[in-house]
Amino acid sequence: MKKLFLIFNFIFLIFNFSYTQQGGKFVFAQLKYSGNWDTRPTAWDRISEFLTMSTSVKIIRERRVITISDEKLFWSPFLVITGDSDFGKFSDDEIKIITKYVQCGGMIFIDDSSGKKGSGFDKSIRAMVNKISPENPLERIPTTDAMLKSFYLLQNVSGRIITNRYFEGCKVGERYSIIYSQNDLLGVWEKDNLGNYIYPCDDKQRWEAKKMMINIILYALTGTYKSDTIHLPFIKSKLK
Repeated sequence: MKKLFLIFNFIFLIFNFSYTQQGGKFVFAQLKYSGNWDTRPTAWDRISEFLTMSTSVKIIRERRVITISDEKLFWSPFLVITGDSDFGKFSDDEIKIITKYVQCGGMIFIDDSSGKKGSGFDKSIRAMVNKISPENPLERIPTTDAMLKSFYLLQNVSGRIITNRYFEGCKVGERYSIIYSQNDLLGVWEKDNLGNYIYPCDDKQRWEAKKMMINIILYALTGTYKSDTIHLPFIKSKLK
């Protein structure tokens, strides 16, 4: 409990410190939990290459694998949870920590690798999110949200498999701080040692899914500024 007390009282300072601690660089943190947490182990390697090539974002190349009790959670404003099957419930203390993480500015991106409605992973995730955000449950993210125009101007969500034509999310303030995809968005990046894509996907759909992943990262970094009125005329003209 002493550790929880320290975390809760200094969390704002920790998030600010984390940016300096990492030299102002983006870090891809992934949660290690009791289930099959590492379904797309090389996705970040491909994403980092694409992110560096297409944007000016400075990154830390190594993926950061952490648990909820790891102090580095609070040095990691962007957290990825992925899987393809059900997993054990988080403890009450773990729920408290991850709830505070979200409430104080952390963003969680969740990706269901199974590509199936009602999967075991889906059921476990919904149960977890209901405990983290009971007052702001998962809702469909509208295609007008800033997430779809944070870098690329997108009109629809995508993924390796289109399980849903929408993503879901929980809002804290004006921003979705939990984003949930059931479309195996990370699966479009996986390649074998010969450089061949492991999982089948239409080329155009793969490209749209890659752009969607970049948008989510930029959304985590920039928030909702693209929703400001000053940007709307330009965005509308580009989407025509």
